[in-house]
Amino acid sequence: MNVLLCAACGRRLTEPVRRLDEMPGYPGWDGLPGPDGRRHGPPSVPRGTYAVDPLPFGAPFEPVGPDEEYDGIVPGGMWMSDERGFLVSAGPRGTYVLHPDDVVDIAPHPVRRRLIGCCGPDGRAGVNHVCACGAEVAIVAADCTSGYETRLVPDAVRVEAAA
Repeated sequence: MNVLLCAACGRRLTEPVRRLDEMPGYPGWDGLPGPDGRRHGPPSVPRGTYAVDPLPFGAPFEPVGPDEEYDGIVPGGMWMSDERGFLVSAGPRGTYVLHPDDVVDIAPHPVRRRLIGCCGPDGRAGVNHVCACGAEVAIVAADCTSGYETRLVPDAVRVEAAA
């Protein structure tokens, strides 16, 4: 079991969690409210576990290259479109993906536009939660259009064995 700590201040950001060998497949979602009445997808990982996602996640987004075929399927599901065409995530790789209930002592980012989403933040605006010390540490995705997860940014945290 491990805990993840803020690299800036050393504060514990998670409950003790066990690392999964790989990122689970996205569990899918029917769009209906969950048992708690909230509208968000099912958790990306089970409680008490975390996975390291090798794929990019969140902002910034970059256009699909002119020589690349784009079939609308993006690993991790993060894409957008604008006047430049289809955009895919070029955000951080190696994020630590956790069940939101396993994360402690983080707060919404003071820049409110990072918390965009319909029913909660969708994670597309990049880092949207901070440690109590103010360090930018997490991307929370809890919208009706996203997975339900908290991603700790690898440069902002460190992993230690749970005591």
